Amino acid sequence: MDTQLTQIKGIRDGLLMTISSGPPHDELLKILAAEILAKSTFLRNSRIALELHVRKMHRDQLEDILELFAHHGLTVWAVLSKRETTREAARKLGLATRLPGSQMDLEGNGRPEPVMASPKGRSGRPPNALFVKETLRSGQAIDYEGAVIIFGDVNPGAEVVADGDVIVWGKLRGLVHAGANGNLKATISALDLTPTQLRIADQIAVTPKQKRRQPMPETAAIRGGQIVAEEWH
Repeated sequence: MDTQLTQIKGIRDGLLMTISSGPPHDELLKILAAEILAKSTFLRNSRIALELHVRKMHRDQLEDILELFAHHGLTVWAVLSKRETTREAARKLGLATRLPGSQMDLEGNGRPEPVMASPKGRSGRPPNALFVKETLRSGQAIDYEGAVIIFGDVNPGAEVVADGDVIVWGKLRGLVHAGANGNLKATISALDLTPTQLRIADQIAVTPKQKRRQPMPETAAIRGGQIVAEEWH
């Protein structure tokens, strides 16, 4: 196995596999398959974030990799890349394009601080909640230490990361991660809950392809070790 082509390290959200620029796609699939088999015990049931750097991948190529990992019981939940083509393909597949808490926006660009940094209250601690009165469009991101309340929609390609609960008084179509600091009691609520990806603490869920005919208010929480959506009263 060429250790210079792929490297694996542990991160808070599972494992990060870095793939450097190298062989063509078909050969890369064979190398990845060999890597998975050689480290099957170590990788078993892992959640994988792929870091591709400048390697360019289209949607069908990413789908090949997702199928390969899924065949071995592994879940790819994020793709990190410096190429917009690759990031856009990943977003269309419902994958995250940044790691929670990182200094990267949805476009993969670095930023000195989160889009909405946590202002300090008089006690020196961040307030309990951030209220946002606008619709979040593709490419916009919120990263906040408390709860986030959005009076508007969260469109596909937008991302909300919060240590507390997330409430969307509108349509939730983008990626939302509540309890990003590991809070298993965090919840996500919306008038129309059909996100591209839903995460609470270390749990992850993807909206089924078959949509409901009639939207309804729902709240998502961790029940029995998995994310469950229930009617929001």
